Amino acid sequence: MKEILCYGDSNTWGFTPTTGARYPYAVRWPGALGALLGSGCRITENGVNGRTTVFNDPDFPCRNGKTGLGYALCAGKPFDLVILMLGTNDLKFTDAAGAARGAAELVALLQNANARFPGATVVFPQGAKILLVSPLHIGENAVSEGRFFNRAESLRFAALYKAAAQEARVSFLDAACCAEPSPVEGTHLLPEGHAALARALAEKVREIFPEMGA
Repeated sequence: MKEILCYGDSNTWGFTPTTGARYPYAVRWPGALGALLGSGCRITENGVNGRTTVFNDPDFPCRNGKTGLGYALCAGKPFDLVILMLGTNDLKFTDAAGAARGAAELVALLQNANARFPGATVVFPQGAKILLVSPLHIGENAVSEGRFFNRAESLRFAALYKAAAQEARVSFLDAACCAEPSPVEGTHLLPEGHAALARALAEKVREIFPEMGA
């Protein structure tokens, strides 16, 4: 049984475009991923609306991904893999390069998690495996939430995140290669986007764990 933590923002939580309701578990990409991978894995969801990589939101203290990561790891451990998809909300505070640096900081924290979060049970018994996912592109019609919160800046995510993943020697997936946000509001996935992302992630997970099979 592979234990997988999905750590992300509103698209991991399952935010429905325009309504703000939460998609059912089977629709959300973590649930769809679990269904594709079958009984050989167990998915732990941890998505927070508005979550950043390492930046504080002055109105919502719970949105700093670095602050929350230790809680998620210790509450759900042990894990075999963490799928990390954050950065869109960073554009409220920094550019795409700053988001990539924040993601790299979280990757480094994960790689040192056994030492940083000691206990009777280690976080990663077989060593830390990480799948870093660069965020979706932002739609042209998305409401701007800051100087860098726009499509042009989001187009820079993939190259920057791929470089960060290569530097840290972790796995990488560009979410924008398989899914687009809702054309209505430009930031959140529709059900077909969740399904497409889950399929791409399942393929990557099987690459990381060949013993899981097709």
